[in-house]
Amino acid sequence: MKKEKLSKNELEQICVEEGIILERTDSVTNSTFFVPNLKKIRIMISEFEFLVEGAARGKAINKISDIELFLHGNENNSELQKIHLATNYSSTSIFLESKSDIISDRKSENWENIIIQYFSLQEIYNYFHKTGGASNFFRSFNIYKEMIELTFRIKLMEYLQDQIEIYNPSSENKVIPYKINALEMVLLIFQKLGTLDALKKNIKGDYYENASKLLTALLKIPKSNWNQINSILWDIDHNSDDSILADTNLKSKLKDILFYYKIDLR
Repeated sequence: MKKEKLSKNELEQICVEEGIILERTDSVTNSTFFVPNLKKIRIMISEFEFLVEGAARGKAINKISDIELFLHGNENNSELQKIHLATNYSSTSIFLESKSDIISDRKSENWENIIIQYFSLQEIYNYFHKTGGASNFFRSFNIYKEMIELTFRIKLMEYLQDQIEIYNPSSENKVIPYKINALEMVLLIFQKLGTLDALKKNIKGDYYENASKLLTALLKIPKSNWNQINSILWDIDHNSDDSILADTNLKSKLKDILFYYKIDLR
């Protein structure tokens, strides 16, 4: 990583020149101040969230695999299975409750401005002048470790809630919804139901970008996923043979989902 010994004024000036921050003037006091240039800094935020999501997903897969192995190894002892699930559920719930403030911040429209406050101007400058990988850069920051742990716990809680419903249903007749976890499947359902066509008809401006961002918000998934949605929407319209419309595995699962929810598309 490129490290330069810059004074505060020198650092601010070079960051203005590189578009990292924007210089503004207070009309009342005529004093100069600086604000983050989110158009530029979103590159850093997007990479941060992408790496957090990847690390958290891997951690969740490993933990869930351990739990599944325990449940399978004790398939003849339902009480022990319930205790194991309850213990994990309790510890995860306590952790998430202790992080309620940052969870609320993460869901807010102001998250980009909040997250960037965890980095000093010098650190932001260093990011745009790093010579190594982004994961090596972020690894030294507590907020990176904290967000990986938080995202991991959220994913783990989603799994545990499903398992609790299976092992401890609130009533004998309670129906467990058909799980739809894959983003591609959700978008395929939206396409078959005509939701994507409705968005295309009503969205002004760039349909692919605006629809991708809207769907990212509606599905409550990390903002870094909007590019993936953008690509999927583009392929549906311009490259259908290689899109989700041609995925035989998705189409097979779609039939099960439509049957389960009594949806007739004929």
